[in-house]
Order: sequence, then C-alpha cells, then structure tokens
Amino acid sequence: MERVVDCPVCYDQDSCFEDIQEEFKSYMCFNCGFMSSTYYTEDNTDRIRGSARLVKELEFYDETRKIYWYPSVVNMGKLGIIYPDGTKENWGWRFASVVKIDESEKENYPILGKEGEYYSERLDVDHAVEFGQYEFLNACQTMGIVGNNLNEHIKK
Repeated sequence: MERVVDCPVCYDQDSCFEDIQEEFKSYMCFNCGFMSSTYYTEDNTDRIRGSARLVKELEFYDETRKIYWYPSVVNMGKLGIIYPDGTKENWGWRFASVVKIDESEKENYPILGKEGEYYSERLDVDHAVEFGQYEFLNACQTMGIVGNNLNEHIKK
C-alpha cells in the first residue's frame, strides 16, 4: 500500500510517499530526493557502508520514525543516473545520461577481466544536467522515469 506522508527532511506535504510492505516500509520524497526505509535504523547504519561520502554526510535522522534518510542515487541503466553532487554545504542533483563511445575512444574503456573487450556506452558525467536541491522531480522527469502528471497522482 502506498500513501502520501509529510517529508521529515524538507517538510513537503505532497511529494513524499510511504510504501508499506509486509516486513518493512520504504519512503521516497520527490521534492528533496531523500529516501529511507525501516531498515535504516541506528542498528543498521552499515547498510550504506559503500555509499559515496556526500550521501553519508547528508544523512538525516528522523526522530519520529527512528530511521535515517539519505539522498537517493537512481541508476536506471541505459536511461542514466541521478546522483547528489557537491559539498555538504552546497550540493544539488545531477543527471548523467548514457552515451555511445566512439570507435576511436573504445580502447579507453576496457571491460575488466575481458581481454580485448571494450564498453560501447558510458555515463556522460562530464555533461551531466544540474538541478537544485529541491528539483529532484525535475531530474526524474528529465531522465524519463516520471511523467509530468506525477503531481496529479500525488494529490489523489
């Protein structure tokens, strides 16, 4: 079951979802881009061990639910990736699309463990589209994973 909840990070009242499963709850705010689940408790902080430094620095503790919230990293394969970028004091969202690798550059992108094989596509982080801290939904729309009618869906 899914329902709209108040976001404890940005206080948005229309764009944060709680998804209730049998064994856990997950949360996603499309305004600030932070996410959480009932697994991100004080006892389970190791669940983000491999995350980027900025994700850890932006950690937010939800006193009401007793869980941690983190900025999302949305990797949608061939559609690209949305990720937080910057410093704790000055950051925003980036959307990097997937681009084809030119034949003349393929040797710069070897597939590890596969001699003579090369990637044909890569994330174009050098030309990532920039979004502000509260423009996560815009980044999702640019990526193509959320339609323009999300706000109508949210308010129902």
